[in-house]
Parts: sequence; C-alpha cells; structure tokens
Amino acid sequence: MSAGPSFPDPDAPAAARPPEGAGGEGVFGEIPELTAPRADLIAPPFPGLDRALGWLARACMVVAGVQIVTLVLLMGWLVFGRYILNDTPTWIEQMAILLIAWITFLGAAIGVRDESHLSIDFIRESLPPVPRAVLRVLADVMVVIFCALMSWQGWKLVQTNLSREIPMLGLPEAWRYAALVAFGVLGLIFAAVRLAQRAVAPTRSLPWD
Repeated sequence: MSAGPSFPDPDAPAAARPPEGAGGEGVFGEIPELTAPRADLIAPPFPGLDRALGWLARACMVVAGVQIVTLVLLMGWLVFGRYILNDTPTWIEQMAILLIAWITFLGAAIGVRDESHLSIDFIRESLPPVPRAVLRVLADVMVVIFCALMSWQGWKLVQTNLSREIPMLGLPEAWRYAALVAFGVLGLIFAAVRLAQRAVAPTRSLPWD
C-alpha cells in the first residue's frame, strides 16, 4: 500500500534537503539554457544615448496609454449615447479610427526599440558567433530600410491629404498618415542606434537579444 506523497522534513538539515528547483520545481528549473548567464552578454554601448532612447520609448508608451484610455472612454460614451440617450455621437467612430492608428504605430515603434516583435530566432541563436552576428545585423538593416520607406511614403501621404478633412471631425486626413511618419522616424532612430551598438562588439550579445 502506498504511503501517499512524501514532503521534505522542515527540521531536516539543509544538506539533506533537495536543492531549490530540483525535480522540475520552478518554471525554468530544468532548462539550464534559459537560466544560465550568457557568456557573451555585454552592457549596451553608448549608455547615455541608450538611456535617452529608453526615455523616448517610455514617452511613446505613455502617449499610447493615454490614447487607449481615451478610446475606451469614447467607446463607452458611444454605447451610452446610442442605447440610453438615443442620440448616437457619430463623430466618435472617426476619432476611434484615428486613435487606433496612432496607438498601433506608436506601439510598433516601441516594439522596434525593445525587439519585442514576433521573431523565430532559434536557428540564428544556435549558430556560431560570426554567422549569428551577421544575421542580427542583417535583420537590423532590413528594419532600417523598412522604417525609412515608411517615413518617406508616409510623408508623401501626409502632403497629399492636407486639404482633405476627416468626416465629422474637421481635422485634416493628414493626421491619420502622420502616424506612419512617426513610426518610421522613431523606428529608424531605434534601429540605427542598435546597428551602431552592434558595431562596437559585433559578435557579442546585447541584453535584448
């Protein structure tokens, strides 16, 4: 007959107790690749510039957060006006579209800074240092090119929509496309600085890798 599950004796000496994380305890207790410190990790070069860009990314996050709160309040007012007051504030729908555009592209710029966009990097990270560094630089170069194109094309859209108005808001349609320019410029700055940081030690890992 089984005696049931056994538990460690709290009065047992420390040497007799199982080590912390043994037997699969903890989320990553049994995966040394995720818990062991990386031997090639370095602090970000240009720390002053890196901190400044960190503050810029946080400012973008604050702005996007305020916009999200505003969007939730506006949508609540839309439902209240439509079903309680029987007087639908139709302008809210256009304002919501404008806010969603800015929230999306500011969030995308923050993702470039933090490298939090979806990526499949297990093949790259399993390579030797030199080809791994080449692929990291190539990825950053592609982000720079993409952000530069977004800035350029977004600015063209801003210029061609200055005279058009957003229905029921009276604002120029250019405000919608200005979000593209904001993302392109911010992403270009973040990715270009990332390339400069990699140039200092190309075969080492930065904290966000």
